[in-house]
This record gives sequence, C-alpha cells and structure tokens, in this order.
Amino acid sequence: MVDVGPLVSAERRTLADFLDTLSPSEWEVPSLCPAWRVRDVVAHIVHGPLEPPAATLLALARGGFRINHVVAASARRWGQQEPAALIQRLREIVDDRRAPLFVTGTHVLADLVTHDLDIRRPLRRPRPMPPEAFRITAELMTSVGGPLALVFARSPRRTVQGLRLVASDLDWTHGDGPDVFGSAEALLLAITGRPVERGELTGSGASALLARISRGRI
Repeated sequence: MVDVGPLVSAERRTLADFLDTLSPSEWEVPSLCPAWRVRDVVAHIVHGPLEPPAATLLALARGGFRINHVVAASARRWGQQEPAALIQRLREIVDDRRAPLFVTGTHVLADLVTHDLDIRRPLRRPRPMPPEAFRITAELMTSVGGPLALVFARSPRRTVQGLRLVASDLDWTHGDGPDVFGSAEALLLAITGRPVERGELTGSGASALLARISRGRI
C-alpha cells in the first residue's frame, strides 16, 4: 500500500499557491462540475474531508440520501466564504489526514487531482500532471463501479471497459482493446465523464470512448 499522505499534502500546497494567483472574477468562473463555480469546488476540497461523520449522515438523511445533491448543496453553501478564507483554510489542512465518511486517503487524493482539473481547465491554466498522483487516481477511477458510480453520470469502469488507454506524456496504460491515446489530463477527464476537446483523444478506440462520455453526460 502506498502512503498517499505526502501526495495529498503536495496537491493541497500546490493548489493553494495556484489559488493565490486568481483574480476575483476567476473565482466566479463556472467549473467543470455542473452548477459549481471555482470557489464552490475549492470549498468542497477544503471542507469535504473534514466534515464530521455525524454531520455527513444528518445531511444525507435530510437530502433523501441523494449523494450528489447533498454534496453539491454543501459545496455551494461553503463557497459563500471569501476566497482568502478558503485559501487560508486549505493551507491549515495541508497535512491533515482525515477523510470523509466511507472513503479513504486514496479517495481524498483522487478527489484533489480530479477537482484540480475542474478548476484549471475552464481558466485555461494547465499544469503538468503529477505522475504518481495521476497513476493512483487513474487506477482508482477506472475501478469505480456499483454504488460508488452514483457520483458519476456513468460508471467510470464501464466507460473504459474494453478499451486500452495509453498516456502520451506519462508511463501509464490501462485495459485491453482498441487503443485510446491522449495526455494523462485528457484521459482522466474522459475516465470521469468530463468533456475533452476535439483532437485530445486519438486511436481506434477514441470514438467509442467519446460516444460513451456523451451518452452518460447529464
């Protein structure tokens, strides 16, 4: 088992440094998460892992156990804070190892890596994908099915089933079948059902993957 703690700390620290560079208007830009602004995604990253289990269960019960609805509502509520307060809180929890109810440190890392893309892509502010954090995140995401897939429009495991994913900028492959080539960033977006731009994915399996993403998108 890999100790993901240092990777979580590195991702939080890098994100905090990046957020320090944003203008007030950039905090209001819609993220890749439907109905979430950049500030709402940051609020989710900052507060989600630290929500007490009792509060999580209460919120789920009040929300009829509609996980996505409850998580989205919480993020928008937390996102009303000032950006400076959110950044400060993020720096305070850099080395915090707590995780939300029912998830692990690996899930926290995957959440960070994926939501970093939700923030950066609309802002057109890319960064090199961290290799080890990407590999752990991608392997976790490609295994997600069953009840855990409720947080996605379509099960990531089914989305990539029967395809061979090949990262063009990192040493990573997954699966068997027609090839899909793309950057680690583009592949992670596709795995999690997020939009990719024309030409970012190539290979004989690219059209099949794009079709699956399109069918699953809400």
